[in-house]
Amino acid sequence: MQDLSEVVEQARGYCSHQASKGVASLASLMERTRADWERCLEGMTEAQASFAPGEEWPARQVVAHFLEVTDGVNLRIAKLTAGEVPASTEEAELARAGKTPDCETTDKMRQGVADVFDEIIKLTRALEGNAYLERQFPHSAFGQLTILEWIAFQRIHGMDHIGQVDKNKADAGYPKA
Repeated sequence: MQDLSEVVEQARGYCSHQASKGVASLASLMERTRADWERCLEGMTEAQASFAPGEEWPARQVVAHFLEVTDGVNLRIAKLTAGEVPASTEEAELARAGKTPDCETTDKMRQGVADVFDEIIKLTRALEGNAYLERQFPHSAFGQLTILEWIAFQRIHGMDHIGQVDKNKADAGYPKA
């Protein structure tokens, strides 16, 4: 089993590598991540979205978490690329209070995923030639990441949570459609 420092270095290397490919490549990466989420949630029933084996999160909670974090990252990227200084992480969390993603139904979950990826793809495409791309903000485990590295991180974060949902779907107790 890998130790945490190896995982962190692999993730940082991945983000750096993807960021070095440029804006168009990152937009394509976000489009693929969106498609992966759509496949993951396709045909999911309400009972399946609420199913949680053991201590796992149900898909509904996984998606809500992913949407909330992604929305926060998108907000910080938008502010940084506009030349603004975003609020601290704590202030950003407070500013989003009451804006928890609505994942009460599978339709709302899927729409939330579509909306957040519309935003990140649009935001990514608009970065071409932006003067602030080297600006950074910290990740709690991975340290300082540039704007483009944060976009690449969205892939890692998304795939990690898709894996959580897939693990629930593979459980013997997962409800039939």
